[in-house]
Amino acid sequence: MTMAIAIAVFIAALILILIKPKGINEAFFALAGAILLFIAGLLKLEDASYIWGFVWNATFSLIGIMIFTALLDQNGFFRWAALHIVHRLHHRKIVLFVCLSLLAALITIFFNNDGTILIMVPIVLEVTALLRLTRGGRLAYLLGIGLMADTASAPLMMSNLTNILTADFFNIPFGEYASRMLLPGALAIAATIGVTAFILRKGIVGGEGDHLTSDTFPKPASAIGDKRVFRLSWVIIVLMMIGYLGSERLGVPVAAIALGCAAVQWAASAAAGRAPFKQTVLQAPWLIIVFALSMNLVVYSLHVHGAVAWFPSLLTLAAEQHEWVGIYGSGLIFALLASAINNLPAVLISSLAIEGVNGPDYLPYASLIGTSVGAKLTPIGSLATLLWMQLVRRGGVEVGWKEYTKYGIVLTLPILLISLLGLCIQSWS
Repeated sequence: MTMAIAIAVFIAALILILIKPKGINEAFFALAGAILLFIAGLLKLEDASYIWGFVWNATFSLIGIMIFTALLDQNGFFRWAALHIVHRLHHRKIVLFVCLSLLAALITIFFNNDGTILIMVPIVLEVTALLRLTRGGRLAYLLGIGLMADTASAPLMMSNLTNILTADFFNIPFGEYASRMLLPGALAIAATIGVTAFILRKGIVGGEGDHLTSDTFPKPASAIGDKRVFRLSWVIIVLMMIGYLGSERLGVPVAAIALGCAAVQWAASAAAGRAPFKQTVLQAPWLIIVFALSMNLVVYSLHVHGAVAWFPSLLTLAAEQHEWVGIYGSGLIFALLASAINNLPAVLISSLAIEGVNGPDYLPYASLIGTSVGAKLTPIGSLATLLWMQLVRRGGVEVGWKEYTKYGIVLTLPILLISLLGLCIQSWS
């Protein structure tokens, strides 16, 4: 009976998160599900304490990075970079697509995937409108950016909330994480560009950009609000990377690095009048704490009451095979799980299963690839994809779930397979 209640609450919460009736934030539905489970006695305070220990570093890291990203964006940091690309390459569409995708990849790697969506979607909507692209052409550029937000999130720990959660669960230091995920991550980025450029090439090369002059587009320098803050931002970014690399040796959580750098950027931006307090605070993803804690509690109840007891056995079946078969098998399992129930709850289920299996050391990394790259198979797979659909629709490009899933499967599967190949090569060497 308890298992049935846990499953029913999870399914109801998931459906409401997807439908978002009246635009209510998904965090409130996850919170309602967790409260119901506490009332029903299926969760206890010690469960909340356990989950908070699992998510606190990841969620505060995300808040720090998102505040930092918002401050950079308010000063025109990313629009400056995008306009430089457009000015030089607007008449060479494939190269323009590649460079905008690489910019999205860099933002994802050094900041995070949700920030990439918030920053790049408005820029790409503006650029594709100026290029006078058809709906199919605009969608091609937008899909490239949307995919990159998650597929490029593998190389570094702070690039995705799922990365920090997994690294915290298995006590993986920043340096060790990077050494194992740089090759799979690089292949994921290359595959994303190659696959999307090949499959969507007709849309990419359309429009009138060949006949437009550079004067059509705003000057890059016009995007910068304060040049001194702009230059300081580069210094803070370098210090942030150094801090991440040294965090394990210093015994400092990555959340402290992210929040500290955000605080310095905020002070500098505020002194220059580039950080309106209300706007900056509202842009921070405070509700992600509620969502991460609540959804993980709902999923943890499935674990506690045996609803996912079958998952470790399935994982064991894959892990018992030859190493490459195990990597591909487990990676596909994690990808299907993430694309079916969203990658945040999938990370907890996967981590608990890996801990129970006590299998090969590649399993956490296969989970990382499956729950980041594989999550793009469906709209439900990641919050970044749901956010992408919302912003794209607001920008006048309607994309339904059926259409997205068609593109998601065709584009994501080869990218996922190539990414897992990187993990195979890494394990073999």
